[in-house]
Amino acid sequence: MRPASLLRTTTFRLALSYLGIFTVSAIALLALVSWSTTMFIEWQVQETVEAEATGLSEVYHSRELGGLSEIIGQRMRQDIESRNTYLLMGHSGHILAGNIKAWPAEVNTQLGWVRFRLIQVGSVGPGIEVLAHVYELADGYRLLVGRSLADAKRVKSAINRALGWGLALTILLGVVGGYFTSRHLLQRVEEMSRTARRIFGGDMSQRMQVSGIEDEFDSLAESFNEMMDELERLLEGIRTVSDNIAHDLRTPLNRLRSRIDLALLGAPDCDGYRRTLEETLAEADHLLATFNAILTISHAESAARLDRFETIDPATLAADVVELYEPLAEEKGIRLHCRAEGGLSLKVDRHLLFQALANLVDNAVKYTPSGGEVSVSVAGGPGSVTLSVVDSGPGIPEESRDLVLDRFVRLDATRSTPGNGLGLSLVQAVARLHGARLSLGDNQPGLVVDMEFSVKDRPA
Repeated sequence: MRPASLLRTTTFRLALSYLGIFTVSAIALLALVSWSTTMFIEWQVQETVEAEATGLSEVYHSRELGGLSEIIGQRMRQDIESRNTYLLMGHSGHILAGNIKAWPAEVNTQLGWVRFRLIQVGSVGPGIEVLAHVYELADGYRLLVGRSLADAKRVKSAINRALGWGLALTILLGVVGGYFTSRHLLQRVEEMSRTARRIFGGDMSQRMQVSGIEDEFDSLAESFNEMMDELERLLEGIRTVSDNIAHDLRTPLNRLRSRIDLALLGAPDCDGYRRTLEETLAEADHLLATFNAILTISHAESAARLDRFETIDPATLAADVVELYEPLAEEKGIRLHCRAEGGLSLKVDRHLLFQALANLVDNAVKYTPSGGEVSVSVAGGPGSVTLSVVDSGPGIPEESRDLVLDRFVRLDATRSTPGNGLGLSLVQAVARLHGARLSLGDNQPGLVVDMEFSVKDRPA
């Protein structure tokens, strides 16, 4: 990605936003440090001035004006760098001692702490800022003791320069770091975009690369890959289902047309017409059952059904299904019974769960030979409730148990046996809607189908 394009990305702008917030915070902190440093230095200057003035005051009380003037002269000679300022002025305005020629105009008659600028002979500029203290002596004499703030200004300036360079370096490192961080992140985003474009171009086998560092990009890639696996499975199912739908619907439609054609070509016969209509009605019912099964599966796969959930007793539901199929089982000479544990409850879509359990019992009765047995049971376990249908029929080979859960899949390759291959697909869709685990096992002989529902508030 070109740098100009990178600078316009949201990632880089976000990095700059955080850098701006940090910069403002750093400036405020540096300003506080600078102000604190200045105040500390000035406090030290005040302490020095007060110490100097205290010493001069003691001299004045012990040796009066003569001794004070002598000490001021001595200290002026010792102050080679002229950091200190002294001025002793009489009541008439004449200078008795000091290293400045006149009383500062800014001070006037003020007492206490004062600031003024001292312009030295031959200097150019605003002069040196002095922090001084003015004392009132006896008989109208006044004493000014001060110290230059030049050293303090130099220290403050050095500190400000150091802080400024530090801030500039921080901003530079932030911009560079934001650039490279954004570039690294955008490389992964661009890689994901290329993968998505290849998938959009028709290559459904493409998957997002997982780096293995388990960050948010890996989480996104894993979720996307899981979605693509499911989507590819569904598309493959659609391709497989298309042929089966064409066969399952074309055959009864051809039979319908053939019967109607034969009835119309033959001699008028009320009984013949009636038989043709009855056969046509049976074929139409088969077609409607197929379409109803497809619609039911679609409803079961839709989250819109979640608002129809209600709390039921699974034992009562199992008993109702067994009661519905008892006449058919008796007609085939099959023992159908129910073993259900009472006191259990499930929050489910009752209509869909009833239809799913009915499909399992219908398949069991259909494929169990005369004299066989079909059992429906409801049992509670640690944190779960399991609905089971067990028969003594031919069962399903282990390698085909996942396959039969797909739509329109029948183990009868000739598709000559009754049915549309949607029964177990509906059961699978209902199990997914309820978050249940559907498993097919071997009853030796026969098939065991378990639907295990998770119940969070059931004690272990």
